[in-house]
Amino acid sequence: MSRLVTVLGAGGILLLWGICQMPSGSREAASRQTLSISKEPDRILLGWSGPVQEPMSERVGAALDQFKSDQRRLVLVLNSPGGSIEHGRKVVAAIRARNRAMDTFVQKAGVCASMCVPIFLAGTRRVADPDAYFMFHEASLTGSARDMMKRQELGEANRAVVAEVVKTVETQATDDLFHKDMGIRRVNTAWLAGLRKKIPGRDIWMSAQQLVDEGSGVVDSLSVTPSQ
Repeated sequence: MSRLVTVLGAGGILLLWGICQMPSGSREAASRQTLSISKEPDRILLGWSGPVQEPMSERVGAALDQFKSDQRRLVLVLNSPGGSIEHGRKVVAAIRARNRAMDTFVQKAGVCASMCVPIFLAGTRRVADPDAYFMFHEASLTGSARDMMKRQELGEANRAVVAEVVKTVETQATDDLFHKDMGIRRVNTAWLAGLRKKIPGRDIWMSAQQLVDEGSGVVDSLSVTPSQ
């Protein structure tokens, strides 16, 4: 570690840690985000489509405030490739701060990947179509952090040192993600530990039906999406 301080400086290490905390999700995530609102007699559907990044927490929080006096059940319908770990935690905090029951739902052929999963887990009731898909993987660095690792002035030996520390940081960030963000109520801890062992270097895709069949506790119940 002392050698790394010499290579990057203390500020560089802190920057590396901060950058590693943030990214999660598909690199091809669309930049466009939408929040739709659909009012039904007994419920209000808040449909989020797009990556987990600014300003998702503000928009979801504002929608919850808009209906804080409404007695109808709130449902957050998610379709997201994931995104920022840091911002995903802000979304979860915004949901919990309202102290308002809200279900989460992923529709047929919908995707809840990476940092979308902890947001899904924030639901009072967590429901999904059997053919909805969830993805789990390790926390990873952004492209800017990897560019920093490739700086010519570091030299080959120092880049090897940085690469080793990056691996350690990514592992710690992933462990934090599983423990703090996913190891919550009703999630099967034995199943989660098994998943943690499977994901290094891999994206694990599972349908909601598979999650229920394996007793993961991620999905509380299945509900077939009505035909349009």
